[in-house]
Amino acid sequence: MILATAILPTENKKLFELFKVPVNKEGFLIEAHAKLRPVDFASEGIFMAGLAHYPKPIDESITQAKAAVARAMTILSKEGIFVGGVVASVNSDKCAACLTCVRTCPYGAPSIGEEGYAIIDPAACRGCGACVAECPGKPLL
Repeated sequence: MILATAILPTENKKLFELFKVPVNKEGFLIEAHAKLRPVDFASEGIFMAGLAHYPKPIDESITQAKAAVARAMTILSKEGIFVGGVVASVNSDKCAACLTCVRTCPYGAPSIGEEGYAIIDPAACRGCGACVAECPGKPLL
């Protein structure tokens, strides 16, 4: 007996949008770089394996899953993770909590805190400057 099933690439569209992972025009996941980072997404710490990437044989899916586990273990095996580089900061006196930075940031780094002004998560900030460019009050430095 032969069973055939269809691979539905857009079946998990809401999940893909939640994690902000890119998909191609067919609805399959796109890796950060096909040769250099084949199981990584552009968003750090999210990895892929299996048929959500594209239709492939089971042995290739297993190999990709092993690679994804190995990549995840490089993060999980560390005592702590150092984040660095340029990150945005907020001048609380000038911030109007207008949510422009929250809507603009592709990494979800800014949020409005209980204090009533924007707070930047330094671990999520990649220093792209999009929030700074869009801020009407220019409170971000």
